[in-house]
Amino acid sequence: MIAHTFYEVGKSERLKGKMLERYVEYMKRRWGKEEHLQCKSGYAKEWAWRFYNRIEYSASDNIGRRVLQEIDSIE
Repeated sequence: MIAHTFYEVGKSERLKGKMLERYVEYMKRRWGKEEHLQCKSGYAKEWAWRFYNRIEYSASDNIGRRVLQEIDSIE
């Protein structure tokens, strides 16, 4: 079964709690208008894996790192 939302993808990839929230927020800020496409293509799953393995910063480009810093500064 294909997950259709970033939340569903994150849950299916074993993200929980704050990590799941950060992942969903990151994905929505970066690719929110393309949510269905990103979930269908597997790209959202790839990012969930990166969050699960705690390499989201090193796997991000400069824009992505800024988004992560913004998200993390809110906490």
